[in-house]
Amino acid sequence: DTHFRATKRVIRYVKGTLIFGIKFYANKKYVWQGYSDSDWGGSSNDMKSTSSYCFNLSSRVFSRCSKKKEIVAQSMAEVELIPVTTAANQALWLRKLLPDINLMQENCTEVFVDNQEAIAISNNPIFHGKTKHFNIKLFILREAQKEGLVGLKYCKILKDQLG
Repeated sequence: DTHFRATKRVIRYVKGTLIFGIKFYANKKYVWQGYSDSDWGGSSNDMKSTSSYCFNLSSRVFSRCSKKKEIVAQSMAEVELIPVTTAANQALWLRKLLPDINLMQENCTEVFVDNQEAIAISNNPIFHGKTKHFNIKLFILREAQKEGLVGLKYCKILKDQLG
């Protein structure tokens, strides 16, 4: 009974919001642009971080995710790199979506990050001991950058910026 009521509520919501949507126009160029951020040990109970990313398609929010991580990060660079690699995977998937709706993106997908060390580590082709525990995720990010599909850009965080 509870699931049935919840289903009816969702159906009523969808029916009442059919006029809303994201509009795309055929004569416009579309570019994915991503933002990735994370806190470091934000959960006071278990010191796990919450990571998030969002992607805009020509200034329209199209995809987003916020999730508490299952591991405890050992450095600020790791805290930022883990969501960046997740965002890079999402960027690669989103790029594959464009041809399905008859759109193309020629340039790389920029993902903005607020940690310069994370960008430096992702651009360095040599793996170091301090990144050994997350090298597989980092490898995927480096490959996407090398192929010109994803590019990381520094984005300074303002103190009054909302989360």
